[in-house]
Amino acid sequence: MKIRHWNSFHIIFCLAILFLFLSSFSLYGAERRIRVANPVAADHSWGRAAVVFKEELEKLSGGRIAVDVHHAGALGKVRETMEMVRMGTLESALGGVAHIQRNVPELGITVLPFLWKDLTRLFQVLDGPLGKELDKRLLSAGFYNLGFFDNGFRHVSNNRKPILTVEDMKGLKIRTLPTPVHIAYFKAIGAAPTPLDWTELFEALRTGVVDAQENPPSMTYTAKFYEVQKYYSLTAHVNEVGAFVMSRTFYEKLPKDLQTAVNTAARKATLWQRVENDKDNQKYLKELEKAGMKVNTISAPELERFRKIALQVYPDAVKEFGKDGKELTDKFVAANQ
Repeated sequence: MKIRHWNSFHIIFCLAILFLFLSSFSLYGAERRIRVANPVAADHSWGRAAVVFKEELEKLSGGRIAVDVHHAGALGKVRETMEMVRMGTLESALGGVAHIQRNVPELGITVLPFLWKDLTRLFQVLDGPLGKELDKRLLSAGFYNLGFFDNGFRHVSNNRKPILTVEDMKGLKIRTLPTPVHIAYFKAIGAAPTPLDWTELFEALRTGVVDAQENPPSMTYTAKFYEVQKYYSLTAHVNEVGAFVMSRTFYEKLPKDLQTAVNTAARKATLWQRVENDKDNQKYLKELEKAGMKVNTISAPELERFRKIALQVYPDAVKEFGKDGKELTDKFVAANQ
């Protein structure tokens, strides 16, 4: 009988197989599994932050929770995944707050055009008492808020011409957020707003269903809109933050120690995402130019014209923000003075 002599290669190989087996056993043997629906590309900061959440939570829970991240709308359109979270048939999802406004009307305040003074003030407010008010309303609607992600200030891209004045928006078929105030604003500046789900937008631009869209540089670049759009004008009219939400039903069934692990992992992912997204927007603006888009700024006097028109839609908009919408809107406006 021959005795097999094991060398270092065989030992390392077997240890690697054992490690993979134990890792797989740990995740497959997890007490709970969380699916995260990410509507945008995996390389966008939302997708990368979802992976940070996954890695941190699996570590903090000691393998008791396994996290699966599904990118690029793989689990459905944003409205669909948010409804699944609300109903408790999906554990968690990412999406712009405008997509939850029908369930939480007060979220519409955060997408008022020209509301936010700057990025720093935006998150000071959303991490403070006013943000906690929104958290309460989200919870009442079935969403446990894991954190507000940054999106970045939105700018208009189109295939017609650079936007230099309010008049340049006249008649432009533009994809907008599915929220009344957003639609009202673009009508007020003469555009033809067309609400579409994010997952439908690239094809709509490619086929000419819409002429234009408005998103931050990071979204515009990672979605490859530079392939179907020519001009990118820096309007900075709104910053629609992302809501990283979990099913209230799922969250409340977790033991307290796992709730703590979820909160800790989510906070780490949220703070990481905000920093990375700001870097990305600066980087991708340059990348859009390299990809062939013609980027232009807008003069301060002309931006003031856009802002004044935006303020005219506020009185009607607050009617959509719930019974105390006017009072809450006033507080958000005051916080940005």
